[in-house]
Amino acid sequence: MSRNAENDAGRELPPGESTASPRRVDRARFKREFPSGDPTATECAQNLIWAAELFLDADTRALRRHGLSTAARILLATLEGAGEPLSQTAIAERLLVTGASVTSLVDTLERKKLVTRTRDRDDRRVVLVELTDAARPVIDEFLAEVTRLHAAEFAVLSEDERETLVLLLAKVAGSIQGLDVEKVVGSAKPRRR
Repeated sequence: MSRNAENDAGRELPPGESTASPRRVDRARFKREFPSGDPTATECAQNLIWAAELFLDADTRALRRHGLSTAARILLATLEGAGEPLSQTAIAERLLVTGASVTSLVDTLERKKLVTRTRDRDDRRVVLVELTDAARPVIDEFLAEVTRLHAAEFAVLSEDERETLVLLLAKVAGSIQGLDVEKVVGSAKPRRR
């Protein structure tokens, strides 16, 4: 039986073993065709997107039984972490989403009786969102599950490798945040076929 067949049959591979190969491009052809690009950067992007899609899919599948979207789980965890009710504006800022998105999420979570809206005592114009007692066991359960899943997903890396990955991802994220995207794409040389 091949390693892929064993893995497909449900046998877990030992940490450090993988059936996946990195996504690669024909580097010589790439350099001819895309004079403004870098083949290794494209490989990094392709592999990051591939890993991110697999990672998010695993989270979604693992936690589907809770009937909550990823965004809803993050909102609940954010409220719990705050330790106090938050305004929808504060939630939007912490989640880096629009106010309309938060309103929709809060509507859904309120229907599930996991959050309630109340008026701020000092400023009645401000609506605060707070967890209900019913939310706490749900949060405890899905946070335990997702942290276990993440431990399994990254068990293939040593602790030092995980630390290096954290630092590298933060470095890339910081660089992306500082990019003038319009300037970068505006300076691209035409593709050569």
